Amino acid sequence: MTQQLDIPSKATESDAKDEGQHSQEALRAMYLSLRERYEWLEAMINYVPDFIYAKDREGRFLFANKAIVINNGFTHVEELIGLTDAEIHPMADAHKIDEVEQRVIDTGKPDLGVEERRLKGEGWLMMSRVPLRDRGGNIIGVVGASRDISARKRAEELMSAQTKLLQDVARGVDLASFLKDARALLERLLDGRRISFAVNGSKADVLAGETIEFPIFSRDGGRHGSLMTTKAVGDETSITEFLTGVAQTVGIAIDRHEDIAHIAYLAEHDALTGLPNRTLLDRKLVDRLERTSREKEAIAVAFVDLDNFKLVNDNLGHAAGDELLKVVAQRISARTGSNGIVSRIGGDEFIIVLEEEDSDPIAARLGRILEGIAEPLTIDGVEIRITCSVGVACSGKHGDTASELFANADMALYRAKEAGRNAVRIFDVSMGEEARNKLTRIEELRRAVERDEFVLHYQPQKDTRSGNVIGVEALVRWQHPSEGLLLPGAFIPLAEETGLIVPIGDIVLRKACEQARSWQDRKLSPLRVAVNVSARQFLESSLTSQVASALQSAGLDPQWLELELTESLIMRDVEGAIERMHELKALGVSLAIDDFGTGYSSLSTLRRFPLSRLKIDRSFITDIPSKAGDMAITSAIVSLGRTLELEVVAEGVETEEQAHFLAGAGCEMFQGFLFARPLPAPEVEALIAGMAPQARSH
Repeated sequence: MTQQLDIPSKATESDAKDEGQHSQEALRAMYLSLRERYEWLEAMINYVPDFIYAKDREGRFLFANKAIVINNGFTHVEELIGLTDAEIHPMADAHKIDEVEQRVIDTGKPDLGVEERRLKGEGWLMMSRVPLRDRGGNIIGVVGASRDISARKRAEELMSAQTKLLQDVARGVDLASFLKDARALLERLLDGRRISFAVNGSKADVLAGETIEFPIFSRDGGRHGSLMTTKAVGDETSITEFLTGVAQTVGIAIDRHEDIAHIAYLAEHDALTGLPNRTLLDRKLVDRLERTSREKEAIAVAFVDLDNFKLVNDNLGHAAGDELLKVVAQRISARTGSNGIVSRIGGDEFIIVLEEEDSDPIAARLGRILEGIAEPLTIDGVEIRITCSVGVACSGKHGDTASELFANADMALYRAKEAGRNAVRIFDVSMGEEARNKLTRIEELRRAVERDEFVLHYQPQKDTRSGNVIGVEALVRWQHPSEGLLLPGAFIPLAEETGLIVPIGDIVLRKACEQARSWQDRKLSPLRVAVNVSARQFLESSLTSQVASALQSAGLDPQWLELELTESLIMRDVEGAIERMHELKALGVSLAIDDFGTGYSSLSTLRRFPLSRLKIDRSFITDIPSKAGDMAITSAIVSLGRTLELEVVAEGVETEEQAHFLAGAGCEMFQGFLFARPLPAPEVEALIAGMAPQARSH
């Protein structure tokens, strides 16, 4: 459609003659004249479904196609010519139309593509209005055209509704709220037709009349339920397609809801056993404590740790270990009952929360749980009996908050393990005091490492053949700022437990190397310095580089450094120990087995170790000569050393009888109080200097 319509000059001359005072007959005559000249145009326009019309400057119809005529309730176009909108439509609607058309006439600017609701009937029109001009370009009226866009607007509404539902899914709207809002939206959009959802086992509302069902599928092809709606006469294909899409969106919403619920479950439950995890336990325990406090009742918190669970994993594999944990979880839950709480907090550790009952004491109930756990079971054809250690703390007596009860139950568990496992220990105040002392000592030990509060004493090793001191064993002491000099037994076990033994071991190693070099610089006969290597140090991958660094820093030849390894340590992982020992041996240091005879090494295994010495454990020396068995074992060890071409050192020699027996058995060296206690470095020098004249006199 063009933006102006030219009218023949004859019509214009006629307008000028009557000076705008047209009668109804004159207008009809004008229409007939136009009709004669444009019959082909009229015929074409009448077959167009769009609404097309022309009006003069006063808003009177000059022309209208068949669609306009019928839509306004007329039979022939002649009935419409000369009328205004005010004579056809309500005054408010007529005023709106006239306002737009007069603006087009007055400004000469077209008004294009405006969407408006239909004045008669339901639906939407897209309106366009342009100036009507004569051949001279003068505006003499307005031409309007409109197209029914109801179907498009309906599609947009449906698309908008679908988009809103998808946005609600993306925002994670609660499923119940989502379904409620979706139902209201659809019923409003579908002209009040009833909508009902039947999902996850719920029943759909009974709808009056014939219904249509749209299945709601899950992402894996299963079915969540269905969308039900009443059937309308002549349902459009677009509505059916729309509701099918809505059913798919509802399926996505349900999938998301189930995913969120599953994630929430996993966030608060142990994936292996299905028991509450620490997060859920904390919340439940706080609630339980608040309730029992109001009701003047008490609860018990029990920490449960399976004994020697690592052996199951190491020997049967982790799958067997997992199966065992699931069985244990079931057994604990069955014996705890619905009033208790059972949680797995990781590894082989469980927490049980029980409410105290006068008729059934906590100790008795825990005893039944332990008995249930210990019942035999078969995994992969192997019968297993598992025991556990339990520590218990009770509200009111041992703490009022969850954190206090957890801490105290954990302390009691530690005591149960110390007592030999397979036991129940209830917290008492002394445990708390010891724990506080332990924490204080750990902090003091950390500061001791930072401040280098450690000193070395050296116990001489005597050659039984020459009588000379040929070596010393470096032994660490802690020069405590307030307690004075502390022996290793007062801090080494705690250092091992906390891992502080690694930096302490490095300190000892460096000080020993520096002292050995210092003695050589002072023209003392070179002494071999033995340094103990702890289990934790030996497992450190950096041990070899630390030894090399200590030697280099002190400028000490490696032949004067000996590292002592306990027999039990190297027997834990023979192949790994051999590899590490060869690394150390390659530096040029010598290696000795300390406490030999206590670690169950075999002759074939012993031959594979790159050793220089065996040190007989003092437990075999103490009762010589009163125990013939110990004498026999000691003689055998000395003989074994000779067979393997290793030197043998006897520790803990305190009497002349012991020294005489060892010399007779062929032991080359010994150390002990009979000869010298561990001494500070200056006293070692004095001892050696005092022995020099004796050596010369011999």
